[in-house]
Parts: sequence; structure tokens; C-alpha cells
Amino acid sequence: MRKPDPNIRIAVTGAGIICSIGRNKAEVWKAIEESRAGIRKLTRFPGETFPTDLAAEVDGEIESMLPISRREAKRMSRSDKLAIIAAAEAIQQAGAPLDRAIVSTGTSTGGLLEGEEFFFRRVVRGDASASRVLQQPTSGPSDAVARAFNAGGGVISNATACASAGAAIGIAADYLRSQHADAAIAGGSDALCRLTYSGFNVLQAVDAQPCTPFAAHRKGITLGEGAAYLVLERWDDAIARGARPIAELRGYGATCDAHHPTAPHEEGRGAEAAMRGALFDARWNGDRLDYINAHGTGTLLNDSAETKAIISAIGTEVPVSSTKSYFGHTLGASGAVEAVITILALLHQIAPPTLRLDAAAADCTLDYIPHTPRPMAMENALSNTFGFGGSNVSLLFRRA
Repeated sequence: MRKPDPNIRIAVTGAGIICSIGRNKAEVWKAIEESRAGIRKLTRFPGETFPTDLAAEVDGEIESMLPISRREAKRMSRSDKLAIIAAAEAIQQAGAPLDRAIVSTGTSTGGLLEGEEFFFRRVVRGDASASRVLQQPTSGPSDAVARAFNAGGGVISNATACASAGAAIGIAADYLRSQHADAAIAGGSDALCRLTYSGFNVLQAVDAQPCTPFAAHRKGITLGEGAAYLVLERWDDAIARGARPIAELRGYGATCDAHHPTAPHEEGRGAEAAMRGALFDARWNGDRLDYINAHGTGTLLNDSAETKAIISAIGTEVPVSSTKSYFGHTLGASGAVEAVITILALLHQIAPPTLRLDAAAADCTLDYIPHTPRPMAMENALSNTFGFGGSNVSLLFRRA
């Protein structure tokens, strides 16, 4: 087994995204600049029996956006389809050869929505095609992307709760640094489903109003859906084929709190270690860190713990914001969705704001960029993703 070579730089040569505020990078960034959120009444399934009926859904039909036949799409889950749409945008931008490209995907629901539909049809009508159950495994999105784009380097499917996509990107970088692949299509995809929607409501972790990360009156998350992918290559390989990197993945850190099934460590111990790990992986030499795209869920425990972790690992001077205030918590996809947003922030030299933040909580003492985007010079930015069970991932990007 070849070990990853830390001297190998990782280029981001393509990025793709679909979520409630846009179906591609241009639409998403326009919404960011306009401070326009995509949180509205849930329509994917009945929400009247829950304490909240809000969600951040991808609007309209998505089948026409797929670069595959309707026959192929018929057997795919919604998570698979979202994954293919986001991956297609990233691949088109990168133009990289894919014969030795791996697909590395993080997800938490896979095709669970379709599994639920099978169950209800079977119970209510007594007849349902068993082929629908084949869409349920969490390996589905990686397999679907590999088939759609003939990526022959292998597939990796990671399910570590909300940190899944961030971990998938870090794992992909290791594959490139160890020469096990020549390119990677790395990201995540998750569709809204009843199990996660009801589960977070049972945990009383959902806000009946659009989420307000770091705010004094914050009450919980807003659930969303979406997908995002990066195309990663070894820097020298990308330059040699004439590609123009849009960012550099300098390093990543991955840790576990080993503390509680759902709650983060009160002092943010694992989150702090993940951020320090990303800096260590990047061989940080005192360069200025300019911006942090926080995990920022809007729950009482997470926002407080993440603030403490940032102060311990980075300090108090770096501006921080939560883009979940735009498109909700996309669960297993969030690490990739927010990685793409972070890269767009570096490209445009504009830091996204935390929407609806009228007054920060007493235990949230950083600069959270309230309400409107902030133009500022940025060279290096962190993207944090933390999940249930204490899984933590931080990705460090540099402007290309």
C-alpha cells in the first residue's frame, strides 16, 4: 500500500453544485450576492404532522438536467440524480481524463426516499416494484456518477453523518497523493426524506422558522437537500495538461469527539483538532487565514462548541459565517456544498454572510458577517463540517 506523499499539491480544476438557491455555480453565487435564501414550505412529502413544515428543497423537476437517458434515470434515486447533475458541471469545467478517476461520495440518506416510497406503496396498495429498493444503498450516488461518466478508477462511498462529503473530499486527496488514481470526482449528495426530517424533529433540533446560526434566539436547524462535487488532480498533472486550477486543496483534518451519539463535545475538542489537523496537513507556516465557512447549524450546542473550537484553534480575528442560513443543512452533502461555496468566495473575493443574524448569542463571540456579503481580500479559507457521533472534518483551500 503506497502512502500519501504530503509534498504533492492538490488542484481543484472543476466544481459543481445544486441546492435550494441554484442549480449551478452561477445561480448559487447570484443568490449569495443577493442574500437570497432558499428556505420555504416543504413540498417533497406531507409535513403537517411535524413541529415545522419548512425545508430548503431543490425546486422543480431535475430529470431534464441529467446527461443520461430517461431509461437510466428511472432506476436512480433522487440523491443519485442530484449527484450526477453536480458532478456533470464539475467535470465539464475540469475537462480531465476520467479513465483512472475515482468517485468519492459522502451521503447519509442515499436512496432512502425511494425506500420509504416503496414501503408506503407496499403497505397501502399492496403492490410495489422491488426494483425501487435497489436504489436505497448509500453506495448509490458514487456508483451512479461512475456509470454516468465512465470513471474507471474505482468508487468510494462514505457515510459519517453530516461530515460525510467533507471526508470524501479528504479521502480523495489521499488517493491522489498515493498515486492510486489520476483524478477524483469528490463530493456528496443527499435528498430530503421522511426519516431524517422526522428524526431531527423528534430530537427537537429543528427550528420552526428559517434557521438563525449563532443568533441569541437560535432554536435549531433547517433541513435541506443538494449535491456538490469537486474535480481534484495532482497540481503538476493539471498544469502539464494545460488546465487552470480554480483553487488548491492545501490540507484536511478529520477527527472524532468520541463523546456522545448526537451532541458535540461542549468545548469543541474534536472540532478544534480537525481544524488544527487541516493546518498541519497543509504544513501551515503562519500564513494568514482569511475566512471560515462554519458548520454553523443553528443549534444551541453546535454553535457554542464550534465558536470555542475556532477560538482555540485559530483565534478571534478571522471572520466566520454560516451559509446554512441560505440553503439549510444538506446533511451528508453539506461538506461538499460548503466547500464549493468556500471556493467561490475565494474566486470572487467576497465572504458570504450569515443571514437573519440580528444579535449574536452571548456564547457566540466572533465576527459572523451578518446579513450581507463582505468584499475582502482572501487567500486561505477553512470549510468546517461536523456530524452526529462527533465526526469532524475541516478542509483548507487556497486561492489559485
